[in-house]
Amino acid sequence: MKKYIVCMLLCSLGMYSAQVNFTNIANPDSNANGNDQVMMYITNTSEATGVKGFGLPAVETAVDLPYTGVSAPGTRIEALRGMLLFVKSTGQVMVFDGLVWSKAFEIESDNVSRFRINPVSTTSGSVMLPVNSLIDKPNFLADPLKLKTNTATTGADLNRLYIRQSGLYRVNVSLNFTGTAGSFSSRLGASLYVNDVKRFQLLENTVNFDGTVRKISMDFSVYIVQGQYITLEAISELGGTTAYNVINDSFITVEKVL
Repeated sequence: MKKYIVCMLLCSLGMYSAQVNFTNIANPDSNANGNDQVMMYITNTSEATGVKGFGLPAVETAVDLPYTGVSAPGTRIEALRGMLLFVKSTGQVMVFDGLVWSKAFEIESDNVSRFRINPVSTTSGSVMLPVNSLIDKPNFLADPLKLKTNTATTGADLNRLYIRQSGLYRVNVSLNFTGTAGSFSSRLGASLYVNDVKRFQLLENTVNFDGTVRKISMDFSVYIVQGQYITLEAISELGGTTAYNVINDSFITVEKVL
């Protein structure tokens, strides 16, 4: 079912007093039917927050956008230039120029990057954490800070996050572990390195998540200069021959604070 948005231009801000209204199209043309609705959202003054805005019609994925694939127009449709649709799976707002769709803007934080850690094992109590550069926005894996942009996916660079702008960063490490019972009799944790020099080390008692998987989560705050890189290492309080596995659903989140 097609959606139509009607925008109203008000001469004075003081005139805002509308509610959220949906109404059927009384006399639809050939491109609509009686079940289609017009949506208007200017403001709702009954809400304490005084929300102002308007809603966009949405599709689930980019393949659901109209006028794509075999339905792509051969000539520009002038009447539809500037049409906007929100794509739920990517968080992107797409704009149609009458021929093709392109990204208008994207709904995401511009100061937080989040990555999955590849599974890795150790028998010596410590192991460097390989950072997966996969972007998967529906599952909140994104890199607006460009920490993994143009970074190799093998060798030493697999573990590195390159800083593009000097500032204070908060780094959260959330790790899931499996191993023998003896692996968790001492604390586990992580070390943070800047240009391969250890800056911080934190240890915590693991939380028994489901009888098999153990969890820890810890935060580092560090000032880093543009061009430097950070790496992270899983560690054990005892080290030595402590054996454990860092498994799926382990993540690194980096936030630029200042």
